[in-house]
Amino acid sequence: MEEARCLQAKCFFRGKEHSIRLSMSQAALELEVEECCSTERWRGHFDAASVEDLTRKTGNFKQFGIFCSMLEAALIKSSEAVSLELLTYSDLEALWCCKAGVAARVPTSASPLSSKRYLILVYCVEFDRIHYPLPLPYAGEADMAVLRRLVQEQQDEMTQLRDELQRAQQEVWRLEDEQLRDKAWHQQEQQRMTKEVRKMRLGTCSTSATAPGPPRDHRCSSSRDRRSSSQGRLPPRSPSPAGSRLPRFNPTAFVRAREQRRQEVELRRHLTWIGAANSMGKLRRQARERREYLQRRAQEERLRRQQDKKEQLRQALDGEGKI
Repeated sequence: MEEARCLQAKCFFRGKEHSIRLSMSQAALELEVEECCSTERWRGHFDAASVEDLTRKTGNFKQFGIFCSMLEAALIKSSEAVSLELLTYSDLEALWCCKAGVAARVPTSASPLSSKRYLILVYCVEFDRIHYPLPLPYAGEADMAVLRRLVQEQQDEMTQLRDELQRAQQEVWRLEDEQLRDKAWHQQEQQRMTKEVRKMRLGTCSTSATAPGPPRDHRCSSSRDRRSSSQGRLPPRSPSPAGSRLPRFNPTAFVRAREQRRQEVELRRHLTWIGAANSMGKLRRQARERREYLQRRAQEERLRRQQDKKEQLRQALDGEGKI
């Protein structure tokens, strides 16, 4: 331990929240325990020799550095082998008498031992459980000026958090309006594209219906007339190849049909792109809304904690004023 180290943590003893401040140097150890509701404090200062003598009396000797490491691990709860307990003198005497098998004596309320607290470092091994008691004399209650300053700081922080929450709510409303506008625009665009595709298909059908067909053969019509008048007699075969002639190629109709097909393909691609853009925009909006929801929940939780601390401090101030 080359330099002084300070550590602070919150612990619950018998359903009440306590604040523990630990200051460790190379040859000394200082502990302060404060009850958050009543602001009562207990403070103790221990040097290396007294700590080692205390561990020697328990039957499980620990060096000062090792004991400080155990106390730090119990405070930050980094090991299950060590833990902390806060007992009064009567609790400690009852524990000793229970081990010895004798009746416990209850100290009077005027005794200075009744105002003391004992921070117990419990070390659990496989077949043993060792208690290291650290006596903490009563140091009085917290200063009212400090409490008022703390209340003012909490109020300022709550005001700042409330403003941040209001700004976040306005941003959420703005994003929702923007989302509704984007959705309406995409719907209108999709309807317009669908109407254009329908018109193009109708135009293609009308073009194919009005396209010029192959020329009629008058000789074929006259042969059909003769065949109908011959009452079943087969007409002679025409030596002319006009009956097997293919329809004449129409380049105008071909170019128009090809242009119509190209426009349909482009419209389909555009509609596919619009659908993909809508899906990606929806995913981004969902992620943004989820992030904003988590931020809003965190701010509300922080605000609730600040309100609880404020109420506790107000109760403490009210109790001090009554006294």
